[in-house]
Amino acid sequence: MRLKLKFLLENNRMPYEYRKAVLSFLKKCLESINEGKYFDVYFSGNNRKVWTFAAGFPKSAFGKDYIELGKNEMTIIFSTSDKLTGYIFYSAFIAQKNKIHPLKGNSMKLVSIQKLADQSVKTDTALVKMLSPLCLREHDNRHDTYYSVSGENFREVSRRIIAGQLECEGFAKELAETVEIIPINAGKTVVRHYGNYIEVSIGEFLIKGDKAVINYFLQSGIGSRKSAGFGCLQLISD
Repeated sequence: MRLKLKFLLENNRMPYEYRKAVLSFLKKCLESINEGKYFDVYFSGNNRKVWTFAAGFPKSAFGKDYIELGKNEMTIIFSTSDKLTGYIFYSAFIAQKNKIHPLKGNSMKLVSIQKLADQSVKTDTALVKMLSPLCLREHDNRHDTYYSVSGENFREVSRRIIAGQLECEGFAKELAETVEIIPINAGKTVVRHYGNYIEVSIGEFLIKGDKAVINYFLQSGIGSRKSAGFGCLQLISD
């Protein structure tokens, strides 16, 4: 399920770490329905989260400590491959419509919810655009290492990380190991997330792999930290 949420803001400034604000909103949504039952399902412990999101800002410019927007509004694309998760959040979003959600130095109000057509391919390749940056992380001995397209070993590392994640998400090892992501018109950028600066990639990529895997990526995102606002895709062509 793919949803487009439109928000009106109190003013036209958003913090660089806007993903924290979106995550706070998602948590509020789940806390507010069915006596918080679904909050525990998704946000307690290390439960697997099968969604991704991307925020959109109109005519934005980056200031020293904030993003300045052309209008007092923002959009969020929320996408998941799990139908139950989609309907739970859809109901939770409806319950929050027209309510004020406070932010640091601002506030956001959900004013519209649009259900978008699911994206899918019928072939083993897809040209995609990152709506939110591609994050590739390896965790070792309490230390996180991040990789981007600027690294010489990007294709090797990305295959290893993505194959491992697909196996954790239930795909056969033989299928997971065939996936390859190739930069087409992509570059490195650095984003601030929970006080840390992390290396990520933006732009367009060609994904090669079984169509079932590609369709999973289109719905639930690709790479690491997807549920925190990374790895959301837009299909360009297949």
